[in-house]
Amino acid sequence: MNIFRDISEITHDTKTAVTIGTYDGLHLAHRQVIDKVTSLARQKGLRSFIVTFEPHPQEVLKNKTPDIKLLTAIDEKLRLFEAAGVENVLVIKFTEEFSKTEAREFYEKYIAGGIGLSDLVIGYDHLFGRNREGSFETLKALGNEFGFEIHRVEEIDIDGKPISSTRIRHALAEGNIEEANKLLGYEYGFDGIVVEGDKVGRTIGYPTVNLKPVKENKVMPKEGIYCVRVIHNNSEYYGMMYHGYRPTLSEGIKRALEVHIFDFDKSVYGENITISFLTRLRDDMKFSGKEELIAQIDKDKEDSLKYINKLRKNIIKQ
Repeated sequence: MNIFRDISEITHDTKTAVTIGTYDGLHLAHRQVIDKVTSLARQKGLRSFIVTFEPHPQEVLKNKTPDIKLLTAIDEKLRLFEAAGVENVLVIKFTEEFSKTEAREFYEKYIAGGIGLSDLVIGYDHLFGRNREGSFETLKALGNEFGFEIHRVEEIDIDGKPISSTRIRHALAEGNIEEANKLLGYEYGFDGIVVEGDKVGRTIGYPTVNLKPVKENKVMPKEGIYCVRVIHNNSEYYGMMYHGYRPTLSEGIKRALEVHIFDFDKSVYGENITISFLTRLRDDMKFSGKEELIAQIDKDKEDSLKYINKLRKNIIKQ
């Protein structure tokens, strides 16, 4: 997949199918749009192009949306684009100045005049330009002016409700990992850097890897214990992750994101690890002491291994 960060790097070619958006989470409704782009490219012999923004517009316009939490960092988003079969991505640097770009100016400079296109694919609620002034009617006028066809993908429902990033955030806030993963179409997770911890885990027989998310404002699921998939150096492992304030061992002062990885004994300080959430095992809780805590962690491990074995059996059946 080709990644461009400046419009001047791109060769203008009207034989192109384009879609534009922030695509936070790249959930199943987003995938419908992207699948339409790639299918048009195959059918008509076009190149496929996604235009997205970094940082997320709401991170720049913080006065309007304070404490914005995101489902995907740019690196995660690019991996998902590539997995979806996209050939080209333009990442536009979003600034306060860029946010003032008018709808027509955006298409004239970046889309019709920059990339070039014959087909534009949008979601049912697509708005764009300064103050989101560009509507579907605006696009129809631009399509007539610049000579491109518009394909509008309709709303996608699961369980009688539209798929949306907001709905996924709510599921994660409730610790409902299965619901979030169903709406996303993949396992929700995050990229983390391994940092130094206080090494308490090894004293109770459960050494952990302490993680700092690469994207600090990444949405994290509800505090508790999770069964997770772990990727390190392209190798896959399983484990159980703790997200909480460790009320038993540290009096609930500092948040911890730490994972005990099964069958893993490497020193990985400073390295990157990718975590995918599989299921939530239980709430965080305070125990009377280490013995009670260890007994519960033993059960957590047992529950995790049962879930992993069930998961593997389902994969074999498929």
